[in-house]
Amino acid sequence: MKKILSEIRMTVSFLSRIPAGGTGEIKNIPRYFTIVGYLSGMIYMLLTHILGKGVFQTVLTMSVGFFCFDLFHFDGLLDTLDGFLNQNREKRLEIMSKGDTGPFAMFYGIVFTGTFFYCLTQVDSIMLLYSGVFSRFTMNIVLNISKPVKKTGLGALFYPYDSRNSLIALLITLPLLANPKFFLISSALSVLCGTSMHLISKKQIGGYTGDVLGASCLVSNLFIMISLILIK
Repeated sequence: MKKILSEIRMTVSFLSRIPAGGTGEIKNIPRYFTIVGYLSGMIYMLLTHILGKGVFQTVLTMSVGFFCFDLFHFDGLLDTLDGFLNQNREKRLEIMSKGDTGPFAMFYGIVFTGTFFYCLTQVDSIMLLYSGVFSRFTMNIVLNISKPVKKTGLGALFYPYDSRNSLIALLITLPLLANPKFFLISSALSVLCGTSMHLISKKQIGGYTGDVLGASCLVSNLFIMISLILIK
């Protein structure tokens, strides 16, 4: 149990700005991704409940949430957009590794943040828990069915990937069965987004990178929020 708790703390430190410490086997981290999703979802829920959903309040909620959990993934999203939308196949990985903000990242990053902001003003707070948890599970899907494009870097840390990590991460989501409809929609979209990112990244660069994992998380988060808003 002590080892598990230490690995959970390490996962929190790895996927957020919360200095939780922890030690353990780096390849075990993915099995606790969804725990970090609970933390992220609860932070967003708490902020929207306390602050409300006015314009300035939502800006503050988004700022805190991104600072604590999502800026790392947002950087991956921007790099992925710049790389994947470049027509020169040979330069896609080079563009992604540089981390510069190009025109594709600038434009679609603004579209993403604007849409994310609007969703925060429309969601019921409980929906943020589902989007937070299952967006992290999307990374498990990508890791489970893909291979890293490079032998080094963040994406290669978890390879070869133990499929049991995905099973454990999924089991951690079971308390969310309290709302079967939200659970079904969120889990289905998580699998769909993860599979789609796998196919797109395989075609564009030949595999996944750490940037692709971050992009998968945020894209899934947004689609889950939109879908839950539409059915409420």
